[in-house]
Amino acid sequence: MIARMDGIRLFGRRLGEESSHPAEETVSTASTKQTIVNKAKQRVRRLWPEITRNNVPYLQQSSGTPIYHALSEFKGW
Repeated sequence: MIARMDGIRLFGRRLGEESSHPAEETVSTASTKQTIVNKAKQRVRRLWPEITRNNVPYLQQSSGTPIYHALSEFKGW
């Protein structure tokens, strides 16, 4: 925060002078951040069914009903 107030920008472990166009950097940073957020949302939408299916133990266990046993015998067909 102090570096920001002094007009110095941190680049990893190096110090550099603040650019003369901070508004343009803010816009590009905002669009980059929005792009990252949109990609993350798309990834979640794509992976959600598989994650839910694999993380709910109730859906992975057998019900123990006779129909389950009958249908499980057809697995090899």
